[in-house]
Amino acid sequence: MKSRASKQKNKQPFFLLIIFVFLFVVSFSSRSSAFEIVIKLTGNEQFPGVVRVDAGTGKNIDRVCLLGLEAKGSIDLDFIMTLSEKGIPEGDYRVSKAFTEEMWPTSSFSASGALRLVPQSKAAVEFLRTAGKQGLALHARDFYPLAGKMTDNPKMIRFFSDQLFERLAERWGALRISNWDMGRFHDFYRRNTGSDQKWKVKVTASGLEAVKNICAPLKVQRKPGGELE
Repeated sequence: MKSRASKQKNKQPFFLLIIFVFLFVVSFSSRSSAFEIVIKLTGNEQFPGVVRVDAGTGKNIDRVCLLGLEAKGSIDLDFIMTLSEKGIPEGDYRVSKAFTEEMWPTSSFSASGALRLVPQSKAAVEFLRTAGKQGLALHARDFYPLAGKMTDNPKMIRFFSDQLFERLAERWGALRISNWDMGRFHDFYRRNTGSDQKWKVKVTASGLEAVKNICAPLKVQRKPGGELE
């Protein structure tokens, strides 16, 4: 009896150790996959790609579609055509503030601004350098609130908004999303961001049909005859 009791006592610490190791591995795996932005690019002019954002513990946005030829205004068609002809700048990226030489109204990411991404992979750096870009940037159609900081004349807001887009596209491969998507993307990003550097960003190539199946149905949800944002 004493021998059997002794064996049971010896098993308990070992069993607890197994549970601890299992929980640690699960926790580490969860943390390692969290705070990730994945941009899947097709190189297609109509369906350029889709963005997925994952903050871990079930908090994510799976469908932020990049807009192409059919969208109105603020589209960097030259860069989209470069992707179509030259391929995708795949690799790892990090979030960046606006560069000083951009003379941007705010250095940090805002809902009416752009999320800038600097490549970390050598192949992506070389690809973008050849295209005359220093990184990628996610942006929406309107820069009006930022443009309002640049002028007191309401009639000049459109001019300065267009100027901000030109400044962005001069240095960054500009990837456009809708105003609505930017609103929810920015809200999600700010709610789950203590530091911009906590986010791991990855750009990958994707097949056209996979993105088209995700993004094409969104158009029919807009008002009949209404334009894309």
